Parts: sequence; C-alpha cells; structure tokens
Amino acid sequence: MKSFVVGVLVAAVAMVMFRGNPTKKPPHIVFILADDLGWNDIGWNNPNVRTPVLDELARDGVILNKTYVQPICTPTRAALMTGYYPFRTGLQHNIIFRFQRGGLPLHFKILPQKLKDVGYLTHLVGKWHLGYSKWDYTPTKRGFDSFYGHLGGMLSNDTTKMSKDIFVKPSAWGYDLRDNTGVVQKNDRFSTMMYTERAVEIISKHYKDYPLFLYFCIDQPAKGFQVPSEYEALNKHIENEHVRKYYGKLSIMDEAVGNITTALKTHGLWEDTIIFFVGDNGGLVVQQGNNLPFRSVAATLFEGATRVPAMIHGSRLKKKGYVNDGLNHITDWHTTLLSLAGVQPDSDSDGKDIWDMIQDGSPSPRDEMIYNIDNFQQSPGAAIRVGDWKLIVGNPNMQYPNQVLQEVDGWFPVDKKIVIPKGVTGMEIPTPPANVTYLFNLKDDPEERNELSDRYPEKVEELRKILKGYEKEAVPPVDQTYDLGADPSNFDGVLLTMVIDVNIQS
Repeated sequence: MKSFVVGVLVAAVAMVMFRGNPTKKPPHIVFILADDLGWNDIGWNNPNVRTPVLDELARDGVILNKTYVQPICTPTRAALMTGYYPFRTGLQHNIIFRFQRGGLPLHFKILPQKLKDVGYLTHLVGKWHLGYSKWDYTPTKRGFDSFYGHLGGMLSNDTTKMSKDIFVKPSAWGYDLRDNTGVVQKNDRFSTMMYTERAVEIISKHYKDYPLFLYFCIDQPAKGFQVPSEYEALNKHIENEHVRKYYGKLSIMDEAVGNITTALKTHGLWEDTIIFFVGDNGGLVVQQGNNLPFRSVAATLFEGATRVPAMIHGSRLKKKGYVNDGLNHITDWHTTLLSLAGVQPDSDSDGKDIWDMIQDGSPSPRDEMIYNIDNFQQSPGAAIRVGDWKLIVGNPNMQYPNQVLQEVDGWFPVDKKIVIPKGVTGMEIPTPPANVTYLFNLKDDPEERNELSDRYPEKVEELRKILKGYEKEAVPPVDQTYDLGADPSNFDGVLLTMVIDVNIQS
C-alpha cells in the first residue's frame, strides 16, 4: 500500500532521533476511542455486559474511574488532538455536521503531527469528525500517514447504505467511507469488521523498529441497531430486541479489540505497546446506551454525558490490576501521550501529564476542569468542577434546539424508550430556562440528585468567579454555515468536501 511505503520513508528520516538514545525509545501506542459508550456499557462496570477481552485488559492494567471527556463527539476528539479545551479551539458548540464549512483550525499542530516529528508512523482507522469542508481539514493533511474510515459523524454499519445527517435539510444521505482520499467501493461488509481488518493489516505491515501510533476510532456502539445476527444471538437471553442488538454491538467492539491485541502479539509489538481505551462521550438512551448511575445522556453537561469508561494496559505500568480514582480529563491524555513519546507539550496546554498517576498510583495533578463553555445565543451554558464541587450555569443541553433537555434529563433504565424531538422537524420547541444554576457535591452525590445552590450561595459565587476567568479566554465557534452545493446527490451519492475544494482536487 502506498501509504505504508510513504510512512516508512518518513520514519527513516527520523531514525537518528532514536539511535542516539536507545534507552528512551518511545512505546507503540494504540489509542482506542469508542463511540457513544455509556458508563454502564462495559463489563467492569456492569456484569451483564459481555466484554471479556476488554475486561481482561482492564484487570491486567489500570481502570481509570474518574475519566472525563467532552459532552459530545467533535469537542472530545478536538481536545484529544490538541490538548486544549474546545472553547479555546472554536469547537465548543455542538458537532460538525454535514456540509458545514468549519473544522479544527489549521493553525493547531495536532497530536499525530507532533508524534511524527519524533519518528512515529501514524494511522487513523475509523471516525474523524473534525472537519471535511476542504482537504486540508482531513486526516492525511493533519499528520496521519494513512486514513481508513469515515470523515463525518454518522455511518451506517452496513456499508451498502449511506450515512445520513438528520439535522440537515435537504436530507443528507451520502456514502462516506474513505481509503486516504479515495472512496472505498460499496460492498456488503459490516463496517466495524472492515475497520478491524485494516487495523490488523497496519500492525502486520508495521516496521517495528519505529514507534507506531494507531488511532482506532471504532464506530461502536454508536447509532442504530444494525448488528450481524450471530452477535445478537450471543445475548439471546435478553428479551428486549433493541437491548439485545445493542449488547451485540458491544460484543463486536470487544471482538475488534481482541483481534488487534492478537495482531500485536503475533507480530512482535505487544511488549512495547501501551493500549489506551476510552469512550468519546456518554451513551445515547434512544439507542439503549446505559449511563447509570449517572444523570442524563450525551450532549449535556451532566455526569452521564461526560464521565466515561477508561482503562490503560501495557508492560510499562509499574502498578497493575487496580482501580485508579484520580481525576483526569481527555486533554490530559494528549499531554501524557506526548510525554511518553518524549515530546514537550505546548506551554499553555490545558492537559496535565498523568502518567505517574496511572503507572504507580501517584496523586492526580488535576483538581479543576471545565466541562464546556458555550455562549451560543439561543441557549448559553457552561460548567466547571473544582475539587468535589461542580457548577452548571445556563442551559446544560449542548444540542438545543435539536435536543430538548426536558426529554433527556434524568436517570434512564437500559430499556427506557424515549423520543427526542428534533428542532429541524418544525415542532414547537420549548424555550430553554434562563439563568439556571446547578451546584453539586460530586463526592457525596456523584449522581447529581441533590441540587445545592440555595444552600451554598458562597460556593456558587466562588466557582462562578473561576468560570468567568476562563470565559474571557473563549474564542468564537468555527464557521457552522452550510454549503449545500456539497449535497451528495450532486456526486452520485458520495459525500465529498465543498464543491470548490472538490474541483481543486479533480
């Protein structure tokens, strides 16, 4: 494959960086980001879920019990790639939808670019979702030697079907499966199997004298209930059809991780590899995602959207087989990966190096974090945690008016069926309440059931003052206007970048 040849040539240039100090050779890094994985959608949190491979890795590694991400997909991925809170990169508002002009701003040097500087071969398999209105936003222009996956946020697992963005008019069906910049031919394969096969191929062809960065953004459990019958059958004891299919998708996710670990062992990379596994945001209850015992769903500022399953496995861990309760945020993972690779992070990065916390149980360097700051005119909302205290001000719903808070706030059992009204349907959408304040003590009340702002007004003001300091540093959101000239109907059903950019590439 052309991309592999190019990658080896790039790494050859950087070999001198390692020859001078072989004892500092960086590890291979496999970073697995699951899509819409709820807190209770993993075996180590829920014995009813069948994830034996991940459970074994967690038992032999470190389970991170207080890992936080952004409330929704694009902002989490931006924070991981940059090490900055999304309000600093312009990606604090919602996700990047089909046809939108914006993307992760190009002046940011992102994680794969920094890793390539010290000789890593870098590959992305799966979901990107950080911009596709022009080629410069796409993975192979942002530091990845190869890309195999979908550029947008939603993909039908059956690759004979098109992706659809339900928040855009006209209906945005479009085929979105790429091999670098080319389009993968339609077939009857299940997308996760294709992604896993490519990840295994990358590992099998990797020149192991050079460090590997494999960013595996698996498209599970995510949206929809498409699942091969044999995986649904693994959970035939579950009466509810949607829950049964959803658990089947979790089984597919676990099998994919198993195939990757087997490949690492088979090809001699296992002992030098650190595996990171984390969800990109909480589960979607309409898809049977399970965030219990935490409150609410993805795309809100509550714990159910932001506190996710996470674990790390690797021979470089000094202490293994334990649960780490240190507070950490997705920006920290950016900084920690750079530290492991021997790269100095940006001096103003929001991320902390948490490797000592992970490897030997040292205290977390983090005591404060921002959930989000979004000054969206229709429904501004922000949240901060300092120590055990959490403050939410404004609307906790990041997808208003596409999602209405009244429909998604609560503690939902796994078989709960809810229908979220969508603003694009023309329905009358309730106006979000103004000047809402929530205060929680997460040590005493991790489920956010006891709102304390009236009892502790001085604590509200203390946290509000800190939050306002961060708000002064917020940048405007990236361009979220639509270019409907990129409608897939103009390109034989294929989702492309903007018409002007497509013409440049033709």
